[in-house]
Amino acid sequence: MASASAHGNQDKDPHFPPPSKQSLLFCPKSKLHIHRAEISKIMQECQEESFWKRALPFSLVSMLVTQGLVYQGYLAANPRFGSLPKVARTASLPVRNAK
Repeated sequence: MASASAHGNQDKDPHFPPPSKQSLLFCPKSKLHIHRAEISKIMQECQEESFWKRALPFSLVSMLVTQGLVYQGYLAANPRFGSLPKVARTASLPVRNAK
């Protein structure tokens, strides 16, 4: 019953095209007019949130683990640069994968 009344409201809504002009892929629950600026804003917010809530903490933890493994002797340190190349590489992986 509820779907029939929702379908009846669909015909009266000015945002929906008339049934004769609807494509086969038309979905009445999705918005028809989603602006590119709005989508790019949402994507930017999502990337920023991904960095601060996932990539940065995981990067810091992996740096600490790598430094601990080098300090304990499980990983060999570079003779010239020490543990810096390994720590820098492990720090960049989560940031790159989070995007």
